[in-house]
Amino acid sequence: METDLGYADLNIPVARTSDAGLRSLIKRALELGYQTVALNTVVDQENLMTKKKKQKAGELNKLSEFPEPTIVELNPEDYPHLHSRGLKPKILTRLTIMISDNDFLIHYNKSEIVKNYDLLAIIPKTAQCLISLLKSSFRFDILSYTPDLIYSGVKWQRKLYNECIEKFIHFELMYVPAIVDREDRRKTIGLSHSYQSIGKSKKIFFSSSATKPIELRSPSDVSNLAFIFGMNENQGKDAVKKHCLDIYKAALGRKLGVYRVRVEKIQGEPVEESGSDSDGMETD
Repeated sequence: METDLGYADLNIPVARTSDAGLRSLIKRALELGYQTVALNTVVDQENLMTKKKKQKAGELNKLSEFPEPTIVELNPEDYPHLHSRGLKPKILTRLTIMISDNDFLIHYNKSEIVKNYDLLAIIPKTAQCLISLLKSSFRFDILSYTPDLIYSGVKWQRKLYNECIEKFIHFELMYVPAIVDREDRRKTIGLSHSYQSIGKSKKIFFSSSATKPIELRSPSDVSNLAFIFGMNENQGKDAVKKHCLDIYKAALGRKLGVYRVRVEKIQGEPVEESGSDSDGMETD
């Protein structure tokens, strides 16, 4: 298990970026000082219609299964700064599902592909959708919102916020929409201050959602956004490092399931066998 992911950007979209563009985004992120990035695949529940709904609506089923995770292989020449320090970048895969109700669980529970993703994020379109999901046995790692859903989504209350925290869910704030568009900036700042007033900005992390290398910012610049988002300096630093590691650990626990003891071999030292203790034992 990784104990240090370094600075992380857990939202590099793959659907809107070509292969060459995606590689350029990853290389730029590593140049800026990130050690971990997550390649984010977004799926809308509306594209996972059941056969019954398809026949009833007369629409084409765009996705019969969740897409495979995007894998990108890098050479040491692609990350010279990390390579000079004897480090390697960690490229995670993330699945984000935009949901309107719990019907998506039919596809999710039957899918083997979703098990190949490292992180799982949910974008609920309504408050009732999120409440119903929290009452189920379904577990996920990240709760996110696109700017157009911030005001039409969940009206936050302290009880609901704390319930998410108890289930090891982290809240995502994307900074690129706040840079690119004035209206999106207003919505993102409003959401962040809502998190601060309701939950003291607990379990918040920052990500980019960048589609162009020029949109990426260094970890220090991103952590300084905490002052705009109603957070303090330490919370800003945790939002680009510590909480990202917490998300990764929570995801490992979610995939592993319920357990009491985990045994992991960390060294290859031979185990000495001692049979002399049983030689002198007397039996009745």
